[in-house]
Amino acid sequence: MLEECVCVLAALECVVRRCLGPDGGSVLFTRDTGETLVSRHGQRLLCALHLEHPMARMVLDCMCAHAKATGDGTKSFILLLAALLRGIRNSAGSWTGPGLRNLANRLLAVSRKELDEAIIHKITPYASLCCSRHSYKREGSILDLLIGGYISGRVAIGQAEILKRVLCEFYHKVSRDQDAVETISFIHSHFSLLHTSLTGLPIGSSEVIEGLVVTHDWSVWTELQGPVKALILYESFGPTIVTAGDNISICVQQDWLHRTENIMKQKLSSLLDLQVHVLLSSVKQPESVVQWARLNHIALLEFVDSGQLDLLSNISAAETLSHPPLQHLVTLKYCRRVQLGGHRYACLGTVSHTHTLVLCAPAPGLLDQTVCVSRGVFAMLQHLSRTFQSAIPAADQSQSTLLTQDLWGGIMCAGGVLPVGGMFEFLLHHFLLNERNCGDPECCRLLAEALLCVPRTLYSHNQRSFLNIQTCFLRDLKQLDRAKLRGSELPDLKSGLGFSESSELAPCLESVSGKQQLVVSVLQCLHRLLCVGAILHSRSPLRTGPRTHSEEDEEEEEGMKEHSNSTQRTDA
Repeated sequence: MLEECVCVLAALECVVRRCLGPDGGSVLFTRDTGETLVSRHGQRLLCALHLEHPMARMVLDCMCAHAKATGDGTKSFILLLAALLRGIRNSAGSWTGPGLRNLANRLLAVSRKELDEAIIHKITPYASLCCSRHSYKREGSILDLLIGGYISGRVAIGQAEILKRVLCEFYHKVSRDQDAVETISFIHSHFSLLHTSLTGLPIGSSEVIEGLVVTHDWSVWTELQGPVKALILYESFGPTIVTAGDNISICVQQDWLHRTENIMKQKLSSLLDLQVHVLLSSVKQPESVVQWARLNHIALLEFVDSGQLDLLSNISAAETLSHPPLQHLVTLKYCRRVQLGGHRYACLGTVSHTHTLVLCAPAPGLLDQTVCVSRGVFAMLQHLSRTFQSAIPAADQSQSTLLTQDLWGGIMCAGGVLPVGGMFEFLLHHFLLNERNCGDPECCRLLAEALLCVPRTLYSHNQRSFLNIQTCFLRDLKQLDRAKLRGSELPDLKSGLGFSESSELAPCLESVSGKQQLVVSVLQCLHRLLCVGAILHSRSPLRTGPRTHSEEDEEEEEGMKEHSNSTQRTDA
């Protein structure tokens, strides 16, 4: 079973190995239909594979669960898991089923004890010291460096700078100097409603537009000045034949049509009394309503996404009308028409200064990758901000104030970020091998040796040698330890892709909590793989839950019917 796991992970490793890091390449997928996919986004690549092996599907499920929680680390997940399995296979001794399960339990215990201690007492202080020794704020905001570090390994180099600029602009415009944690949570929760995708345009055409963009043109358009009242509709404006509480009566068709027309006129006239100038509907409205809107200079927008209408109601403090139901009254700053590419869309200005992220790409596959990367940026930022927020004691008012005023600066000072390019792996490798109070030396050694697979793969695309990078890093680490003991001036820790002694540019940053969760998720997936005793193939659909008595009775009845039919055929 161990050898089978190694073979499965080796195949997945070959897919992601060559597209890791900013110097990595892209992977080209082709289908029988002639459709192609060019991407270097780890999750999209692995999900595009047609995986039949149950072990591979189990790994993919674990990887997707990790990506959903942190938004990061899918390629490193595969590399680290493959390296761990190879290390276990190559270690001394022949592993049997019980031995593998015991080792899986011990490795999982390392993630709960040794890993936590190394992060809290070793890596976090070094991260805080490393960031404090380098003037990041002079060279760019912490947020810019975090976003740059995230997207540099997922899109082409020429596109990364453009996308980073647009995403940073989007965050700052939505934030407007408000609470950073709430801003990130808002963008992450409503990202699908706050972005619009356009194909056929270069990625440089991506921009941030003030207002909420609806991907439909106005059914009835009229120029409106200043703040206007808008009515939100979730159903047709025409009345239903029978409503709850009404008495059912039988009438001829002509009388019913007359009553319907009178009811609609009363509703429409009530809109004029409310001074409503805009109708926003999630469904198609009757033609009589469209004609009435034209005659009364009312702007009408149909087929609006119901999620966007809900968002508009929430952020605009909508007033719910008592009659008819499911209709809300909001105030809009303005209503506009916007031309995006070859399409004309509606744009709604809200009192909360909502903005829309417009993402462009020349091809559909590249556009999907750009959207996935942009969504992943805010998933990563949310995981980082929530982890940092939960780590602050409730009684620490000074830290809470710092969190509200400067979230990213507080994360940097607390050691929540490190330069990309292997510094986390180098540090954790060093501390796991040199920790004197380690409770399980064998497991710590296996994990420490596997960790180096990530920087080794990163620097395989780079001109700088992996061994030279590791040697220089360990040398600087020893100098730092000696300087701390002597109380002399502390040297800089120099590591990271694109960082050299002659360069004054700061490297990009990555989240320490995201890296820690990556190691935990990999060890949890490893535990699941090593605890598998056998693989059974079934042609019938698998039952994932307990069967009820009714299901068992139905199967028994079907079995009796089949037995009866076979008996009758035998008698005949």
